[in-house]
Amino acid sequence: MSFSSDIKTEILKEDMTKKCCILSEEFGENLTQVRLKSQLEEKFKRCLDISNLEECCIRAVLKGAFLGGGYITSPESDYNLELTTKNKACAEYLYKLLALLEFTPKIIKKEKLGLYSTYIKEAEQICNFLRIIEANVAVMKFEQVRVEKEIKNNINRTLNCETANLTKTITSAVRQLDAIDKIRKSGLYEKLDDKSKEAILLREKFKYESLNFIASSADNVSNISRSGLKHRLDKIIKIADEIKNEM
Repeated sequence: MSFSSDIKTEILKEDMTKKCCILSEEFGENLTQVRLKSQLEEKFKRCLDISNLEECCIRAVLKGAFLGGGYITSPESDYNLELTTKNKACAEYLYKLLALLEFTPKIIKKEKLGLYSTYIKEAEQICNFLRIIEANVAVMKFEQVRVEKEIKNNINRTLNCETANLTKTITSAVRQLDAIDKIRKSGLYEKLDDKSKEAILLREKFKYESLNFIASSADNVSNISRSGLKHRLDKIIKIADEIKNEM
């Protein structure tokens, strides 16, 4: 069974005690089925005025609409709630009802099917909708999946950031080591000042480590800062570039 089918099975088990709620649920289901809003039976006319609905009846209307034309995508793949109707007027009614409850729905016409969809794609709002129609088991499953996805996304973002930083560190280190190699081969190393020599020795000792790591290492006897080390290594690259241009 699909996630939506499980929800419908769950909410069908709930017994309506108030006659007005039974009527409201039936009204909600009919909203999704009629071709014209005017085709609704006379007994439903009172429900068309939202101000006539009690809170329990609003829940019932949405429950009926979901049973008649509702669909929620399995949260493992996407966040999407749709209430489909066969005419725009009924879609707009559901839109107003949801907006009254502080949801932010949208309406789209499905041209090929000749249907209108009142939909929500925000995870927290979909979860609130499930609470309103009293699909409590579905709420727990939805929340569990949502939390798991958020944790995985956070881990992936962290890993991507770390990978990007590592790539940047290695790329910079390779360029610096290449510059150092040119300087040594050219015989200019001995002519460099002591600070530049120290930066070269640190980079050669910690070939692919970050500048932060090198600056904080015990081998950094002069306690040169990261920015200071970067400045010296940039200077070394510039010297190497000048050697290359003279060749």
